[in-house]
Amino acid sequence: FQPRRGLAKIAKPSKFSAPVSWPMLGLTTLVSFMAVGYYNTTHSDKITNSASKVTTVGEAMLGGEWTLIDTESGQLVTDKDFHGKFLLLYFGFAHCPDICPSELKKLSSVIEKCHDLGMKQVQGVFVTVDPARDSVDNLIKYKKDFHPSITYLTGTPNMISKMAKLYRVYISKADETSDGDYLVDHSIVIYGVKEDGKFGEFFTQSMK
Repeated sequence: FQPRRGLAKIAKPSKFSAPVSWPMLGLTTLVSFMAVGYYNTTHSDKITNSASKVTTVGEAMLGGEWTLIDTESGQLVTDKDFHGKFLLLYFGFAHCPDICPSELKKLSSVIEKCHDLGMKQVQGVFVTVDPARDSVDNLIKYKKDFHPSITYLTGTPNMISKMAKLYRVYISKADETSDGDYLVDHSIVIYGVKEDGKFGEFFTQSMK
């Protein structure tokens, strides 16, 4: 894919979609309803009808086996440790000035509403794209501003790179400033991962 230039890039997901499960359908419907509230009423019907159409033509080649470090325990975790949960997976970094906090607040709101509806298996997962600065201690401090059920994962650069490739996440470190600060361009996508660990659906930044 060719991401647009700017602070962050939106990855183009595969044209194929995985089979839709009932938890996935319920979550997609919930997030779609949240999106409708951000549009004016003249477009509400069009958006709702569009969101309700699901076409299944194959299985997306996204996801796979990975190993990262859980900031809560400081221990290694794998994709299998999250089987049985419906994951909302987001890649970002703690020094991100605006987009990542906005997406995490959106994610926190969706999780809260899902839990209120009895969908307790829905869990958020944040994967850093900046392992050099997002240490276990730094992410523990960062997580306090968002929903408590979100798990924060870090790791070595190689571990993060492998995880990002599995989900075709674009990552590019920008030039450092004179004081050593820098931004990281990255895809802005929330991935839905089903209870069996397989990719299910994606939600881009346009999904408010």
